[in-house]
This record gives sequence, structure tokens and C-alpha cells, in this order.
Amino acid sequence: MTQQQLFASFLLDRTEGLEIALRAESVAEATPVTGAIQRLPASLDFVEGIMHLRNEVIPLINLKKRLGLVEREYDGNAKVAVVKLFHRRYGLLFDDIKEVFAVSPADVRKVDVALQTEDRIISSLITLEQGKRTVELLDLGNLFPGNTVELEEIGESLRNDGKETRERKFCRYVIFGFAGQQYGVPVEYTQEITFFEAIDRMYRGGVEEKNPPFSDSIQDLYKHSDVDGSLTLRGKTIPVLNARRLLDGPGISEDEYLGENTRILVVSDNSFSVGLIVEEVKAIEMIPEDEILPIGGGGNASVAGIYQKNDGNNILLLNMDHLIYGRADELKALARLSNGAEAPKVREKEQAAGAHHLITENCYLVFSVGKYMAVQLKDVQEIIEKTGILGLPGAGGYNSGVINLRGLVVPVVNLREFYGFKSAEHKKEEQKLIICRTESRTVALEVDGIVTIYKQEQYQTTSSLKKDLAKKKDTLDRLIVFAHEDGTSEHVLVVNIHNLIRNHLDMQQ
Repeated sequence: MTQQQLFASFLLDRTEGLEIALRAESVAEATPVTGAIQRLPASLDFVEGIMHLRNEVIPLINLKKRLGLVEREYDGNAKVAVVKLFHRRYGLLFDDIKEVFAVSPADVRKVDVALQTEDRIISSLITLEQGKRTVELLDLGNLFPGNTVELEEIGESLRNDGKETRERKFCRYVIFGFAGQQYGVPVEYTQEITFFEAIDRMYRGGVEEKNPPFSDSIQDLYKHSDVDGSLTLRGKTIPVLNARRLLDGPGISEDEYLGENTRILVVSDNSFSVGLIVEEVKAIEMIPEDEILPIGGGGNASVAGIYQKNDGNNILLLNMDHLIYGRADELKALARLSNGAEAPKVREKEQAAGAHHLITENCYLVFSVGKYMAVQLKDVQEIIEKTGILGLPGAGGYNSGVINLRGLVVPVVNLREFYGFKSAEHKKEEQKLIICRTESRTVALEVDGIVTIYKQEQYQTTSSLKKDLAKKKDTLDRLIVFAHEDGTSEHVLVVNIHNLIRNHLDMQQ
């Protein structure tokens, strides 16, 4: 059987319907234009300028000019395909992202040399839909006419100097919002997330006060022995603080921070726990280590670095060792545990082995697809916005298409369609893609919205299912009891990601 080739196509001219393809492995990412394009004086005519993408300067190529089109401008919805060429990254401007498709080598035909210009930038034509549709294949090697040898020498020099991009490493962070700013806590420090209603408000050594004073600093907290509440988790009482106290924000009036999305983020180092009241838990994100900007000398020691997202928003990545655990003695004193005993100290090796599993051990990501369902958190790599899905010709049913996840083509499964739930109106801004991973495969689950991260140490084996779900019973082999904010509870089915991929998806590597 002939191996098919994978291509990503883009709309270069919306009016003319001109479609350009690139080999999928050449496209590192596709993104909107971020910020203003800075012009470069005395540059090639088709170099539009430079764009700042996180901590990287990306030269932008105006392909309309490069290919000699009459219409050479782009509107505000222009997209950028970031490609790697000669050990550097460049951005190619397009009107829109089209799709990712696979074809056999027989459908890719070289353009007759007699029909090409000297630079031969369009090397082949790809025929689709039984010849009814033709896509032009861009030859990146001929993008810069006459400069190929020089660029290759520069790239070779970078490689020999050891500056070539190495395999990237990623860190997982729980992202939360507070006072208009986004913060990240490393996953290994996060124990669980619970509802605000679970705490006892304004806990203060057993003394009740209707309007206790609000102190901005942790030093004042210790001096006055007041915290914002307490939380009992599996028989252990932990202090709960408004996140603004630790983040050194200004004082706020009573309940100003409360809302339907308010959560308690419980952080722990396996010997001590504290709850932080945050406005909203937004996502779990994979953040590349090489894109984390260090604070530098004289910076805030409570912040490990800054990460800028594609939309321009900055996330402050917190240094939990300095922010909380450097003040552990003060916070432990505030807890006033009923038995007066501290948690036993964990041996260093045991602590290192257990810390990585604090958030994933017996934890579930609960989401909505017309009803509540869940996946085991240990299978979740990250949660992202539902954007950039590229439709595949002939795809249907629960196969929504694919996304380009930092250079990895990932199939998207619509869980509503997969389990046969009725379609319904829901806010597009709440829709998410849950990126799940098994030993060697990755899949994106399309869901209506994220509910919460929930810790449940007990689960039950699924004994019976409704007729519509019975044919997918291998993917629903367990359920958990999920407690709602109002005190009611329901059984929530847990999706077995491994069986979903192994038994139901055609994902040949």
C-alpha cells in the first residue's frame, strides 16, 4: 500500500480562491498576526516586516507580492504559517487557514519546467476530489531567490555553533485568574481544586466576627491570626487565604472577589497544604521552557518567569517555594489543627516520588457534553481553546478534523457525536479541546466546557449502560460520584482514553 503524504493548505487570496499548500511537517504552527508588524527598511520587496511571537522575532513574508499577485494587501484577519527554513523560523502571510489533507504520491505532479519562472517557487500541483480541485505546492527551498546558498551557509554556521534548536521541553501549569491577571502554578504543587462553598468563612481560631479586618500582607496575617477560611480535606484542616494576600495586591472589600467561577486552589508539598481563593481556574497548559522569560536580577523572587500567549496575554509563573513554602511555619501556625499535630515529615526520596502525582492521583477533569463526564487527569496533557481545527475531506461524524499542536498533527474527536448526544446551543467561548495522551498517541477531545478538577478516591465499575452508550462501553468502564455545589451528587461516567484511541480511532502512525 502506497504511503500517503500530509499537507497543510492555506487560502492566499480569498477573492480568487487561490489555495497554497505546504508540507505539513514544515509548518511549526499557524497563528493570527500578533501585535503590529514592524517594517524593515531596505529589505526585499516581499518582506512585509517582523512580528514578535512570544520571545521570538519572526520575519514575515508577503506571499502575494512574492508570487506577483495583483492584490497584495491583507486584512485584519490575516494568518501566519510559521515554517522552519535554514535553521530559522519565518512567517508566511495568508488570508486564512484552510485544512490538512493526505494524498497519494500520484496526486502530486511536478509543474512542467517550461511553465515555471526561473525561481520555481511553485514546484508541484496537487489534485484533489478526482481532479475537481487543484492546490499549488510551495517549494520553501526557493522562497528567497538567489539567496539560497548564503542562507544555507548561515544555517550551517548556526548548527556548527551549537545554536540549532534542540528538542523542546515543556512544563505543565494550572492557570488561574485573579484581579485581571493570569497566574500559573506548576502541576506538581497542585493537590486539587474545589468549590468556594466548601470552606468555613473567616475562620479565626474559633472566634466569629462578622466583619474581620482585611490585611494585605502575610506578615499582618500572622500578627493578627486571621485567615479567610478553613477547609477540611480527608480529616485534615488547612488554612484558606484570598490569593490577593500572597500576591501583594491592594485591599478589597468583602466578597468583591466572589462569583460563580470562584474556586479554592489547594497547593501542597506533601507535608503542608494551603488553599488559595482564586476568581477562576482557566486551564491546564503545556508551556515550553525556552519561552519562559526570566525575571532577572532584582526581580520579584515570587515569580519564576513570564510566559506570553499567542493572544498577547502574559502569565506570571509563580515560584511556589518562595511564595508559600518559605512561609510554611507561619501558615501552619494559622491552621490550628484540632489535634495539634503536624503532618509527619516525608523522607526526601518519598517526597520527590509523590510530588509528581499530587494532582493526578485519584483526580479527574470533569467536563460537559450535554451531561457531565470526566477523564482521569493523569491522561490530560493540557486544555486549550477550540480554535484552529482543520477540516479533512471526507471526514464526518465524531471526527472533527485535526489541529497543529506545536508541529504535531492531532486528530480531534467531538465527544457529543462520539456518544450520540443531541446537539445543543452552547457558548462558543466556553468550548475547549482537552489534549489527552497515551503511551505514544495524542488526541484532542472537543467538549462544551470545563467544569472543574475533582478528587475522588473511590470509583465504581460501570455495570450497565443505556442502549445508546452500550456500543461504546469499553470506553466507559468506570464512574465516580460527583458532588455539586448545592450538596447534591450524581454519577459521572469516566472516559477511558486508552480504549477510545485503541479501539475506535483510525490513528495509524
